Parts: sequence; structure tokens; C-alpha cells
Amino acid sequence: MKAILSLLLLGSSMVAMADETVVPLSAQVGLNVTIYNENRALIKDERRVNLVAGLNELAFQGVSANMMPQTALLNGKGISTREQNFNFDLLSKESLLKKSVGQKVTTEYIDPATGKVSRNTAELLSYNGKPVLKIGDKIETDFPGRIVFNSVPANLRAEPTLSIMTVADAAGTETVTLNYLTTGLSWKADYVAQLNANETKMNLNGFVTLTNHSGADYQQALLQLVAGDVNTVREYEARPHMMMAKAVVIRENKADMEAEALTDYYIYTVPHKTDLLSNQTKQVALLSAVDIGVKKTYELAYPFSVYNVEMKSAKPDIYVTFENEIKNQLGKPLPKGTIRLYKEDARGNMQFVGEDRINHTADKETVRLHLGTSFNLSVDMKRTALKKLSERLQIGTYEVTFKNGSDAAADVQLVLDFPDNFKLMEESQKSERTTSNTLKWIVSVPAKGEATLTYKVQF
Repeated sequence: MKAILSLLLLGSSMVAMADETVVPLSAQVGLNVTIYNENRALIKDERRVNLVAGLNELAFQGVSANMMPQTALLNGKGISTREQNFNFDLLSKESLLKKSVGQKVTTEYIDPATGKVSRNTAELLSYNGKPVLKIGDKIETDFPGRIVFNSVPANLRAEPTLSIMTVADAAGTETVTLNYLTTGLSWKADYVAQLNANETKMNLNGFVTLTNHSGADYQQALLQLVAGDVNTVREYEARPHMMMAKAVVIRENKADMEAEALTDYYIYTVPHKTDLLSNQTKQVALLSAVDIGVKKTYELAYPFSVYNVEMKSAKPDIYVTFENEIKNQLGKPLPKGTIRLYKEDARGNMQFVGEDRINHTADKETVRLHLGTSFNLSVDMKRTALKKLSERLQIGTYEVTFKNGSDAAADVQLVLDFPDNFKLMEESQKSERTTSNTLKWIVSVPAKGEATLTYKVQF
């Protein structure tokens, strides 16, 4: 027990005697930033440090202001961590005044008539928006001059700093790796697609938008992006004062990223080292594909109702669908994001025709984009006859009219949801039963013309 107590006392005296070794950003020899979808990133920061045998206090400068300090891990040959402190209370006029309460300061006053400078030693009694000073035997609450501080309080830093007490087996210069999670870094995928003239093919370009509000610069970093919904425990919030500055947008369009399977997620690696500065938004090329086959459809889904038997000038929804397959010039895992579609008008000007969000889409999955509602197509429905077989059983006859005001013919999918146990008696065009209660018709509507569908159901 005495030996253990002596060792503990020795350790505490060693902590008290350890001199701080500043580890600046200039000592950085490698940087890897892995960004997740959930406003979270893993930083792997390699730096060269000078160690003494025994206890070292290493002050890592330039770390993220939104670091999650409980996730920090320092690795290196022959070292072990005793204690770590994250100092994010940064040096400013306000913090300097607050941290200097009870300390001696120097006051300076310049006589405006003579220009003579008067200096006095004062005690900073308190600070609550304005300093309260004791100068000699007087209390000054509205001092007209300036306050000069004799030193910077030990717990104030010019930049976010992680201080780590570590024990080294031997003296020397070593490369250590600091790993930690931080908030304030995020990424999302954005896609731009251009439809051809007859809307049967499209070219697709994907960009990754990276945003840095972490309060740190990441220079010449290897960037990796994890696509997938990784479960995290929501117990840490970013410090809001680091999230206010306006971002600067920079776009880099180089080689496509390679996707690599990572358990049930995908990880994308930017093929070149890049800078991601504080309060900056950067766009990096994700993928590029041409001549992707697409199918444009018009669809109208309507819940059939015994009581609401009329539908007037209903507008079909517009969808563009494509298969994410190699044989369709694609076949790549697509991170979730927004796809925006463009098409040239008759004058050759690019026009925006709609956008939709997609979820994470694996190879061989179908992408279905909702672009809006049709201007030229409309659908009317009315009941033309009703026959009651009993109090609870009846047969209705319905007529659906499709109108097309455009110069091109169009196919419209009409999907109707019927009550339970309905029975289709007659139809003027063959339908498809998609569920036990749902029928779908595909009706061809001529250019500048109309088409009619009739059906009879028992319900």
C-alpha cells in the first residue's frame, strides 16, 4: 500500500512539474477526414512531436472547435494517456475581462488636452458588460481609458486546443495519431440531369457538397464520405457560436469517386487530397454518366368512393423512372440526395423541369422521380348509372374522360382504390389488378384529343 501511495504522489508531482509542449498545425504530417451523413466526422490527425522520457503535456492546436472530447484517442509508439483537457474558451476581449476578475491590471488614460499618458495599477473587481475597477482607494465603474493586462490567464487559448497528459517510455521525436469525432462537418449528394429532346435518355452528373462549420481548417486532407444511416446517440450538441459564418462555395470537378462497401454502408474516397476550410462549402465530383435510358409516365391515383363519384379536371402526376444498372450506363451505389432535371427549349436554352429526392439507392434498384403535375392532361370521371341489388349491394357504371391539349400523344396510368370485396363486372379496356383492392388502366390519349374509359363494378 505504501508503494502504491508513493507512486500516486509521484504521479501527482510529475503532473505539476510537466512543461507544456505545443503541437502546432505545422507539425501535421497526415490528415484523414471521414464525414458521415449525420453532421458528424471522424478526424485522424498525424503529427510529429518531441517527447521527453516520462510525463509530457502535449497541447494540440488547431483541432475542431466542435470536437467531442470524450471520443479523443491518442495513439503512438511507447506512450500512454493519463489525462486530457479540451480548451475551447477562446481568447477575446470579453473572455479576457471575465477571466481576469480579481487580478491586478494596468489602466492607461490619455489627457486629450496635453496628450500625457497616466498609468495606474488597479484591481479588476468584477465584469458584467462593464468593468468595475479599484484604483487606489476609489472604485471606478466608468473608466474612460483603456485596460492593459499583465498576462493572459492560463485557461484561455488563442485557438481550440486539446491538452493531453501522456507518459512516454523514452525521449525522442515520434509520429502520433490523434483520432476524434466532431460535429460541424456534413455532406450531401446533389445530382443534375439533362433530358434529351424526346425524353427517352438523360445525362447525369453527381456532386458531393461538403460543408465545414467545425471551426477548424483541414488542409491537404484525404476526404472519405460514408453513405448510409449510421446509428448515433444524440447526446452532444455543437457550440452554436461556431456555426454562424457565411460559407464560401468552391467547386472541384475532377475524377469520379470510387465506392467501396463498408459493412452495410458505402464509403466514397475523394481521389485527390483537398482543402476544406472553416466556414467553406466545397463541391466535388461524385459521378458522371451519359445516355441513361429513362421512361416518362403520367399517373393519376384516386381513392374510389361510393359517396364522391365525380372527378373534374384532375391533373396526372409526372414521373421519370430509370434503372440503376450497368446495362443502363449506370450501376453505381447512389447516395441519398436531390436530383434536378433540365431540358433544352426550342431556342437551345436550358430550362428547369423538376426535382425530387432519392434515398440511398443500390445497384440494380429503380429510381423514380416525381417532377410535378401535367399542364396539358386532365381527367374527368362521372357515374352514369347505379343499380341497387339490395340495401348493402349495388352496381355502378362509370365513365372516365382523358383530355390531352399537347401536340404529342400520351399514355396515362389511372389507379383506382376500391372498397373491400368489390367485383369488376365490365370494362372497355383491360385493367391490371395491382393489389386486392386496386386496379390500374393505361389509357393512350391522342394529341389534341380525348380518350374514354368505362367500367362497371359491384360493391
